[in-house]
Amino acid sequence: MSLPRWRLMRWLSGCERDLPEEVLRQLVDGPINWLPIVLAGIGSALLVTTALALESGSAVWVQLSLLQCVFLVWRLELQRRLRHDLKTKREARVDGIMLHQLLWAASLGVMAVAGLMAGGAAATLSIAVMLVVASLCPALCIGRPRLSLTLVLLCDLPLKLAVPFQSEPLYWVFILQGPVFWLLMDWFSRQLSAQTEASLLKSYRSRLEADYDHLTRLYSRQGFYRAVSLMRRRLAGRVPVALLYVDLDGFKDVNDRLGHEEGDNLLIQVADCFRDVLRNEDLVARWGGDEFLLLLPGADEKTPVVIAERLLRAIREMRQDDTRIDASIGISRLEDARDLKRVELEKLIRRADHALYRAKNEGKGRYHSAFEAESDNA
Repeated sequence: MSLPRWRLMRWLSGCERDLPEEVLRQLVDGPINWLPIVLAGIGSALLVTTALALESGSAVWVQLSLLQCVFLVWRLELQRRLRHDLKTKREARVDGIMLHQLLWAASLGVMAVAGLMAGGAAATLSIAVMLVVASLCPALCIGRPRLSLTLVLLCDLPLKLAVPFQSEPLYWVFILQGPVFWLLMDWFSRQLSAQTEASLLKSYRSRLEADYDHLTRLYSRQGFYRAVSLMRRRLAGRVPVALLYVDLDGFKDVNDRLGHEEGDNLLIQVADCFRDVLRNEDLVARWGGDEFLLLLPGADEKTPVVIAERLLRAIREMRQDDTRIDASIGISRLEDARDLKRVELEKLIRRADHALYRAKNEGKGRYHSAFEAESDNA
């Protein structure tokens, strides 16, 4: 799910926090967005308002029942749009869902006021539903304490504001209970959010260590497979893809003559070279030692050749003292990146590896292109 775009919704979600975007997205996509939970809340409010409308015949309860029906239909429509966005590989929009949450919480506050004014069973049922929902807000808005407190206030504050206009003195208990309830709900929400943030950050950093090579900060093998899988799922249509298998020539001489520290510095330079030459959407992995994989989504037949020539020129300009560095590159292509499941990806890598082998046999310091139809055993 995407991060909110509206300024108010971004503030309520705490998007200004110094957290990785991936962690923020996980916090935004919390339990309060889950349809079964929302339907349970709306269903309870609808059941209470409908029962009171039938029992009393009051126009107020009829209108409140109809209002809950509106919220129900609205939420189902938002869910339909959400599924459509996911199906078409678009980012799911969260602002409309948050607006629905805020207005529905306010409707529960109005329902509680109507129950207070009606008295009797109406007060018991309506206030009970409101308090249950308000009490659940910290657990439902994990990672978003501002949103949690706002929902609690929208649910509960109207009831407190209506108390002075009632003749029953015992209702003033609600006034005394209010600030304590709000403070405790806010404290609980912040404690729960802090623990959740810490847990998500720990998981994120652990995966980051596993997905990236510690020296070059390029993808590791595991991270490359994960990134390709994510890229494939986001594709909305047919997109060609090219793979470059790069192997440094002369790297062993650098390690033998100048030491592993200079060899590491060279690998870092090569990684920076890849970043300078490639686009942000291209995927680069250190495949092992001095071997690298470069995946270019959307590349036509000419693009990987152009990229290979640019990389060869850039790498030849790198020298460690008097040791010349060069590279050999194998190229393979696939017409539709949506086919890049694990088996097809490994076949694509093998074809690029065969092309790399031919480039080395032809004298190193060059590239060789393999056709998609080329046999894995060629």
